[in-house]
Amino acid sequence: MKTNRKHRMRASALTPMAAALALVLASMGGSARAENATDAANPDNATQMPAISVFGDAISAGTAGRSYISSADIERQQADNVASLLDTLPGVDLAGTARPSGQSLNIWGFNKVQDVKVILDGVPKGFEKYRQGSIFIEPELIKQIEVNKGAHTSLYGNGGFGGVITVETKDAKDMLEGDEKIGAMLKYSRHSNNAENDATVAVYGRSEDGRYDAMAFTTRRKSDDLRKPDGKPFRFSAIDAPSSLAKLNIRLTPEQLLTLTAMKSGSTGWGPFAAMGEDVPTPTEAEIRKYGLEEAWQRKAVYRDQNDDTYSVKWQYAPQSNPWIKLTASAGYSHTDHPDKRLPSASLGSYLGSLGNESWASYVDRIAEVRNESVFSTGGVSHVLQTGLQWHKNVRDTLMYYPSSTALKDPTYNYGYFQPYYMPAGRQETTGLYLQDAMTYGDVTLTAALRHDRVVSEGVPNKASRYNSPLAAAGHDFSEKVHADWSPRLGLFWKASSAVALFGDLSRTWRAPTIDEMYSNEYYVSSRLGSSTPGTSRDLAVERVTAVRAGVMLHRQNVLMERDDVQLRLTAYQNRVSDNIGPRLGILIEGYVPGSGKVPPALSSYRNLAGFHTRGVEVESYYNSPRLFASASLSKQRGTRSGSQRDPWGQDEPVSTIAPDKLMAGLGWRMPDLGASIGWQGRFVAKQDRVLPVGNVYRLPPSKGYALHTLFASWNGRQGIWRGTEVRLTVDNIFNRNYMPYLSEAVTGVGRNAKLSVSRKF
Repeated sequence: MKTNRKHRMRASALTPMAAALALVLASMGGSARAENATDAANPDNATQMPAISVFGDAISAGTAGRSYISSADIERQQADNVASLLDTLPGVDLAGTARPSGQSLNIWGFNKVQDVKVILDGVPKGFEKYRQGSIFIEPELIKQIEVNKGAHTSLYGNGGFGGVITVETKDAKDMLEGDEKIGAMLKYSRHSNNAENDATVAVYGRSEDGRYDAMAFTTRRKSDDLRKPDGKPFRFSAIDAPSSLAKLNIRLTPEQLLTLTAMKSGSTGWGPFAAMGEDVPTPTEAEIRKYGLEEAWQRKAVYRDQNDDTYSVKWQYAPQSNPWIKLTASAGYSHTDHPDKRLPSASLGSYLGSLGNESWASYVDRIAEVRNESVFSTGGVSHVLQTGLQWHKNVRDTLMYYPSSTALKDPTYNYGYFQPYYMPAGRQETTGLYLQDAMTYGDVTLTAALRHDRVVSEGVPNKASRYNSPLAAAGHDFSEKVHADWSPRLGLFWKASSAVALFGDLSRTWRAPTIDEMYSNEYYVSSRLGSSTPGTSRDLAVERVTAVRAGVMLHRQNVLMERDDVQLRLTAYQNRVSDNIGPRLGILIEGYVPGSGKVPPALSSYRNLAGFHTRGVEVESYYNSPRLFASASLSKQRGTRSGSQRDPWGQDEPVSTIAPDKLMAGLGWRMPDLGASIGWQGRFVAKQDRVLPVGNVYRLPPSKGYALHTLFASWNGRQGIWRGTEVRLTVDNIFNRNYMPYLSEAVTGVGRNAKLSVSRKF
């Protein structure tokens, strides 16, 4: 992909990046995946090389386009959140800050919650509260994360333009070793940067006949504020977050498995209204004298008591004698509560645009699904046929208390209690049906898929009548709206040899407008003084994407030595989005007469824009051997919007959510005789100067390039009293580099952080 010279990385940044990448691509690009695993045939032999599973155990059509993060990766990084884990993958970037409740994910330039689907044990997790994070999953509970980038899966509909992230939690089988029937684990972690203390307790076991296994897992993170590289606190970043997991597997028969899962997490503490932003405004000297230092700061913040619950049940039936049946039936429930409250001494009537002096947001997701997989042949063609029916209902309730002197006396404000007009309540119900057939003839697999979704949306009339006028001129219509359409996909996979394969995907899908996009509105005053965007947006067209990706995969063994393993993948992609949905912010409005001071009545709050396209290329490479492991990945993204978000008829502009070029590199060494490993990981990020003009409301400030380095080490006790003991040390940002990630909106990163953990299995 061609780029202008001014957009290239600085030579100083390119040198280590290119050197590291060349080293790996020369044949030592590798992975630390599953570094602590042992060979099943000889568990006591520490010299056995673990299996590599970076983008699949082998080159196949089912693994093309997918990346994985294993439990070994999670343990090695000792990450505080899921977003920072995924930030190590090419094309996936953390958006927001280091605050535990202020993070979201960006994949290939797509950063909206509806564009990046997160599925936790089969249950969708999405939270769209303005300027808040969207992912509240404790990393300690996770077994594996799979990322399918781009709109190239038929298993989930209504969005997912950036991709689908599937998170699988641990169960008893992941904790038990060998023939063990019962066990327990204690773990303690200490992080130096924010004085964080983490404690984990787990108990697990299985029956003698193997029909039952169960696990109970609880952990808690608690810390002070994070420190920036200059030593100053990153205010309101302290953590107090307990989490728990319970999972039961019941093998009803040799062919049937029932899995029950329950998860609960929470987070309490002071934070800014917009958790994805930088520090709240500094209190004045007068405020400090009047309220004291602590209360003066807290007056600028909110106290948040967040709770997130997830429950799922899954039944699997796979009779060995009938290849036509591999049936899975599942149901799930997710509930996220996000209440905020300001101090009584906070200013009254000053927070209409930031959820008032007190607010409540509740998001409930229910899902039910039945899917089947059939394996059969027609002549010389073998088929893997997947069919499924899926139902998903999302209900969101919102309310705020806005105690201004006007609102408290005004019935049109419902005396201060009403839904935020920019974050309405409502429901969205999606019913999807899909069919996918992977047809293999020789070394070629053609995958054809078709999905149909029907989305029913309905808003909840606002408790404040000024946002819920019955007058037609106001355009306050919260009634039901239905969207329905098809999503086709074609995939081609050619295994050119035992070591090389080529793949390509062409997909077209869509998403219905969200509740916020359809039912946000401003209050109606009169036809003469009406707001420029007073109405709801029920007439929005669906947003569509045409997505293409193509690439090559390489997998070779015994390259430099016996029992080594090399994997490499090159992926190029392009996404074209049409009828992009955005707020009506521009002054150029159809029907508007410049200088008249009047606008057409009942304009919608949101409108369809011309759209945009993104493109990029990624290289992933991994090397694994009994002692040496290494990795390198490089991602480059570009994006262009047709017109602008403020002026659809204006000049084209860059897509503001495109991340800068990023290289991740790693190198490690195992010492099997000692049960130890050490290693290094580097992050090299280029500058980002392809930004919107000054004054654009969507502008993110340009960022400088930077390099961050991490060291890690681990030790496993294997004999005697030390057996079952594990010690891990990870030091992030070892040189205490000052940096500002582009997608953090000019927020300073975190300073040096040494993370030590000690665990013991019994």
